[in-house]
Amino acid sequence: MTIKDAKELGPEDFVWDYFCRSPEDSMTARVKAASAAGFSGIGMHLGAWMKLTENPDLIDELEHTLNQYNMALANIETLRGWATPASPSEKCLMQEDMVWEITKRFQCRYVQVIGNYTGTIEEAAKGFGSLCDRASEYGLLVGLEPVPEMTNIDNLNVGVEIIERADRENGGICFDSWHLTRSTNQVSDIAKIPSGKIFATQWNDGPLNKTFDDYYTDTLSTRVPPGQGEFQLASMMEAIQELDCQAPIGLEVPSTDLWAVPIEEAAEVAMSAMRELLSKSKTT
Repeated sequence: MTIKDAKELGPEDFVWDYFCRSPEDSMTARVKAASAAGFSGIGMHLGAWMKLTENPDLIDELEHTLNQYNMALANIETLRGWATPASPSEKCLMQEDMVWEITKRFQCRYVQVIGNYTGTIEEAAKGFGSLCDRASEYGLLVGLEPVPEMTNIDNLNVGVEIIERADRENGGICFDSWHLTRSTNQVSDIAKIPSGKIFATQWNDGPLNKTFDDYYTDTLSTRVPPGQGEFQLASMMEAIQELDCQAPIGLEVPSTDLWAVPIEEAAEVAMSAMRELLSKSKTT
């Protein structure tokens, strides 16, 4: 059985990221719904993988379904603890082992990492570079995602400094329209990313002001499909296109409302909204 190699995905492909649905939805259901909506791949969270390992038959089922629908398992998230001075945390190394295992079986292209970092930013860059070196043995790209409030790598400026100091070919940025808006809301920050160094995009929309004070609650429940909120998405897209972004187009729309509708409908709503936004951006 030959699994579709996610490394073949490019800027014309769409990826339905993991948190577009509740963790209660199975990976195979995600594959089928994403395929029907026109996506080329899906994302996997390490928490979902841990559940799958409790029943190896489900892993076989996922592999069969990916192959049946010619879908890629594109992204793995999320690694933390890599930026500890001198060495990664024990938990991070344990999670890395899972990432390598998933990648060997499913030919993934990319793993997402977030902060915190401890020590100096120079030490964070050293930790990131070391992680990139380990990931390169499996052909994986490593995307650092700045996340405000929840981490101290809280904006693109900090993230870019880390990847530039690390200076690894397979080390880059994961761009999320939500986190840019919630951090500086400055589209000009995108231009600071080195050309070709956006390894993943996660598109979504929402209100300019938080609905819930708690960032984690807000970010996992109040996003809306692209074009249905108040974000500067058209300007963000234009800025990213100028950076020779070769990553597939990722949709990450955690929404209490979308989690409540049938999974096929959630995938279709996200895809339709993204295609409409792209169409508008090409005609303006």
